[in-house]
Amino acid sequence: MRDVIVVGAGPSGSYSSFLLSRRGFDVANLEEHMEVGRPVECTGLVSRRVMNMAKTKSAVNTVHGAQVFFPDGESVHVRKNEETIVMDRDQFDKDVSAMAISAGTDLRINSRVISVKIHPDHVQVRYRQDGNLREEKARAIIGADGINSRVRKDVFGSVPRRIVSCYQVDSAVRLEDQDSVQVFVGSKVSRGFFAWATPSGDMTKIGLGNVGGGAKSYFDGFNRRFPANRILGINGGAIPIAYLRKTYSDRTLLVGDAAGIVKPLSGGGIYTGMVSGSHAAATLERALESDDLSWKSLSAYQKGWRSDLGRELWIDGLVQRFFAMLGDRSFNSMYRFISRPEIIGLINRTGDIDFPSRVVLSLMARNPWMFLSAFRHGR
Repeated sequence: MRDVIVVGAGPSGSYSSFLLSRRGFDVANLEEHMEVGRPVECTGLVSRRVMNMAKTKSAVNTVHGAQVFFPDGESVHVRKNEETIVMDRDQFDKDVSAMAISAGTDLRINSRVISVKIHPDHVQVRYRQDGNLREEKARAIIGADGINSRVRKDVFGSVPRRIVSCYQVDSAVRLEDQDSVQVFVGSKVSRGFFAWATPSGDMTKIGLGNVGGGAKSYFDGFNRRFPANRILGINGGAIPIAYLRKTYSDRTLLVGDAAGIVKPLSGGGIYTGMVSGSHAAATLERALESDDLSWKSLSAYQKGWRSDLGRELWIDGLVQRFFAMLGDRSFNSMYRFISRPEIIGLINRTGDIDFPSRVVLSLMARNPWMFLSAFRHGR
C-alpha cells in the first residue's frame, strides 16, 4: 500500500509529490492527460518567488510594469523594480514534475481517476490508465486535480462558489513594449474581471476572464484591438476564485485550484498552489509518522496555508467582488484618482503580484473615499 496518492500533476500536485518523495514516502502521482503540462490553462505570469521554488528554465521574458487601459481610452503605467517572469507554462509544469520523479515519485500519465473512497484504514482509488481499469490503495490522498476535482466531489461533495471563465490565445503579434503587461478593464472587454496582453517575445498571450461564462464572445470583440489571423493556439478554462471553507478530511487534503486556493483579483494560482502543496506535504509528513490521518490531525494543514495566504485571499475576494460591480463610469472616475503622480508612485512602491491587496490597502489608507466615490458614479 502506498503512503500517498496525489491526483493531478500540475504545479501544486507535482510540488507536494516532490516534497513527500524527498522525505522518503512512497508517492504515486496520477495525471489524467497524456502529457504533463497539456493542455495549457494559464498565462504563465509569476513572481521570482515561484521560480525560486522550482528547478526550471521555463522563463521566456521578464516584465517590470503594466499599462492599464480604462474604458474611455485613458491609461496609466505602473512599474516596480522587482521583475515578473513570463514563463512557458507547459515547460514549467514538466520541470516541477521532473523534480518529483527525480525524488522518487511514481508518475502515471493518462490515468483518469474514476472514484475515491475513504475507508477507516486506507484510501481506495479507482482509475483508468491507457483504457485499463486499475485500483490503488494508499494511506492518504491529495486532491490536486483542479476545478473539476474528482477527489473534492467524492470526498467533500462540494463545488467552487465563485468561478471565472477564461479564454486565451497565443498570438503571433509582437508588442512594442516587451517590459509591460497590458491590462484592460470595462464592460467592452470583460464581465466582472479584466483582459490582458502579455508580451512573450515574438508571441503575445492575449486573453480575458469573465465572472460566470461567455468568455469567448467577449474575446472576439477584444481581439480586434490586435492584428487579425495571427492565432497560433487556443487555451483557457475555468478558475475558482473563492477557497473552500474546509480543505481537509479523513486521510484527504485538497490543494491549489481543487481547493479554490487562487488569487481572486488576478486568477493566478501557481504561487498559492505551490504554497498549499508545501503545507500539505508538511502536514502529511507528521500525520504519516504518527499514523494519525484523522480529519482532526489533518486540520493543521488548513491552519498552515491560511496563516500564509488566508488574509490575502480574503481581502482579494472582497476587492474582486467590489470591482465586479463597477461600470465604465466608475472605472473612469477611478482613473482620475489613480493617474496622479503621487498615487502612481505609491502603487510602484507597494505593488506585489503575489500580494495585490497591499496596493489596495495602501490606496484606501491614502484616500478611503476613493472606492465609494467611484461606486457612486454607477454602472
